Amino acid sequence: MKPEEMVDNLLEHRTYLFSLDYGDRKNEREFVKDVLDRFNRFQLTGCGLFINNTPYNLELYFCLSFERDDRDFDSWLSKHYPHKIRAYNVFVNELMEAVYRKGYSLVTFIDSSNIDEVMTINRNELFLYPDREVMFEIWGKPVIEKKKKVFLSHSSKDKDIVDVYYNEIQKAELKAWYDKEEITAGDSITSKVSEGLEECELGVIFLSDNFLSKHSGWTEAECNYFINRRMKKNKTLVVVNLGVDYDNMPPLLQDYLYIDANNGKATDELIHAVRKQLDRI
Repeated sequence: MKPEEMVDNLLEHRTYLFSLDYGDRKNEREFVKDVLDRFNRFQLTGCGLFINNTPYNLELYFCLSFERDDRDFDSWLSKHYPHKIRAYNVFVNELMEAVYRKGYSLVTFIDSSNIDEVMTINRNELFLYPDREVMFEIWGKPVIEKKKKVFLSHSSKDKDIVDVYYNEIQKAELKAWYDKEEITAGDSITSKVSEGLEECELGVIFLSDNFLSKHSGWTEAECNYFINRRMKKNKTLVVVNLGVDYDNMPPLLQDYLYIDANNGKATDELIHAVRKQLDRI
């Protein structure tokens, strides 16, 4: 099928567009072959790849067009490739305009016979850059180690105080999850906080009267999360007391040796405690 014929089919029929991993063609081509082996030319009226070789924005799109009922494909996809998600708000006519401007390359298929030849792990006339693993063999894999993170649990009313601790933690080159830096306008606060709690091994609890206020539901939930996980021995916590009397501390926190924020050396003590606790995890 000629590229222009495939495009006509894509524009007239039910179209699917999948974003594939340009740097993992070795695995992605198995999906492409499975589609072409499962759906014949009477069901699948158009099939092709759009390839963007711009080094700062490598892209690979897999386009499919079905003439009639596409429910069979939906069912097959959910059963065999449930992780494959359509590329939404990216359209064939936009990609074709990019092809005409020589921004993308286009190759079409009628069956799976030449997929391995086209989607090779090495560079060719369509893919100017090899697979990621090939590049790693040449240049080596990234060596930056993923460091453990610290979750800063605090009342928003204590933000000015926590800012000071956060800056010192950053100077000590310790990774921290701080809502001020992690959550931006339009984000789901619940989702972002949940992600932060999950990815952090240590919680720093900035305990204050504001933290314990009945209006501070977030702080209570965050504190309970780390207490619960500490009991399961896969996360832990450090308490920085910003002025709460011992008798007013939550019973489960009274057992912890805390850092007194008013002793003049609290930031140094916190950094030392964070390093020591992370080494134990």
